[in-house]
Amino acid sequence: MISGLTTKITSAGIPVVRCHYSTDPKKRAGTPEGDIWLAQELLGYPGGIKSPRWRKEMEIEYGALGGTRLFPEWEQWANNGKIVIAPFEPFGYHLYGSYDHGWRNPACYLVHGINSDGLIATFYEFYGDHVPLQKISELIHGKDITLADGRRFRGNPFAEKEIFKIADPSIWAEDQPMVDNTNKSIAELFRRSGVYFSKGERGGDAMVAEWLYGHYWKDPLNPLYRITTACPKLIWELGQQRHKEYSPQVALHRNQPEELIDKDNHAWDSAKMFFQKFPPKPQANKALHKPNTFQWWRKMAAKEGFGTRTFRI
Repeated sequence: MISGLTTKITSAGIPVVRCHYSTDPKKRAGTPEGDIWLAQELLGYPGGIKSPRWRKEMEIEYGALGGTRLFPEWEQWANNGKIVIAPFEPFGYHLYGSYDHGWRNPACYLVHGINSDGLIATFYEFYGDHVPLQKISELIHGKDITLADGRRFRGNPFAEKEIFKIADPSIWAEDQPMVDNTNKSIAELFRRSGVYFSKGERGGDAMVAEWLYGHYWKDPLNPLYRITTACPKLIWELGQQRHKEYSPQVALHRNQPEELIDKDNHAWDSAKMFFQKFPPKPQANKALHKPNTFQWWRKMAAKEGFGTRTFRI
């Protein structure tokens, strides 16, 4: 296998060969010649290796010019073995659900947990389009479902353990025609199936991203928020979030917008509604540095290698 060279057959049966610059040994990062070539080439790309134009033209990321990434280091973070982790049993975690509705676009239901130390994890994910509401209800209740097109989805293994479930506020709009000539909301239809949601909040992209950057993932090797590999679409979508950007001409007279491109964001929206219910508490960080507080003694014990005691049986 030649490094940097990939092949595939399209759905139309056309063979495609993709050649990355690293196919040439003299342009391969990590070699003396490759590092010199890379440094010279990057001079023509403001922003260096993270430049959207470099990523599109040289790294063959076709959507890179669609806007700068919300989490530019996501590939490294997702592979550091700390933020994305193997599934585990949530002993000591309080569980919560969050749901973003969709039909033509995917619907997404996530199960999150918070433990007594304030550590957060996402344990379970349902993600799919054209899934009937009744089937989603069954799945949330823990039942495996199979659709008419053959798709199968694993039921929620934490069914009935969630303290509460948060949902997209749009599902409370009474726009679903009934046979009795009345309109009902999707939230009401879920309620009739035994699934009860609390109304979440839309928006907040920049705020939640700032919490992740400045608090939960401030130290990527010791994250306060982790995602298990049982949530592949959430992991993927975090790498897809991009800022909207004005053209260079418009940007001369206006600040770049704070909004994100409205695409590939269904799991992100579901997770966002959860985080907006549980914003970070900065006072806990201050307690780490204040002598003789509980948090301070816990930090000292961990530093000396004594660990912290629990009363779990």
